[in-house]
Amino acid sequence: MKILQDRRRIKIAIIIGLVNLVIILAYGFVSWKSWENIQYVTKNTNEKRASIFSKLQKDKVSIEKLSEYSVNLKSRVNDCNVVFLVSWQENINNKFKKYKTDCQESMEATQSIAHNIDKIIDFMQFDKELSDEIDTLSGKLAKYQPNDFTSIEKGWSGVKNKIESGKNEAKLRKLAAERIDAILLSVRDLKLAEEKKDSGQFTIAKDKMTVAINSLIGMQNELTQEAQSRIDNLLKGF
Repeated sequence: MKILQDRRRIKIAIIIGLVNLVIILAYGFVSWKSWENIQYVTKNTNEKRASIFSKLQKDKVSIEKLSEYSVNLKSRVNDCNVVFLVSWQENINNKFKKYKTDCQESMEATQSIAHNIDKIIDFMQFDKELSDEIDTLSGKLAKYQPNDFTSIEKGWSGVKNKIESGKNEAKLRKLAAERIDAILLSVRDLKLAEEKKDSGQFTIAKDKMTVAINSLIGMQNELTQEAQSRIDNLLKGF
């Protein structure tokens, strides 16, 4: 009888040992797999940021290139919680807590860079829009008679309306509209001076128009410089 009891105890001990071994092996596998997952996610994201950083330094920056970089970065942003095979794992292991912290910091940095790139894209799109509108109008103005102030006013009014109708870069659009208003005012003064045959007023109005147009051109140059400055600041954020 005692021998049977001893055998049962041995069997139970063996079963318990096997169960414990399975649990240990399972936990080891889950831990290894979770570690592999989060290391892969973090490493992959960091490598993508490094690649974008290198391209920004080498490539000629354009709206198309920046849009491509933004999409690539956003495609690498993951939820750091999903890399753990079991939800409780990250809370019982200090190493995994650190892995998760590193992962989250990497994701936040990537999201921030992608967001800043999107802001630069908006800025450059406005810059291009303003330049394109002015270039188009310049082509039309070349075909007008020098004293066709009605057509000239209509042309600049059209540019102003298009600039104001855009949704991005509201402050810059307002500033551009104000400079175009100064051009429109000088055109109306020219038209009035022409009607009155007042050469003195005509000269003053013409000078005002030159100043107003130069102011708008100056804004375009400032936008180009600002775009490069924002890209330089973006590179510092990597």
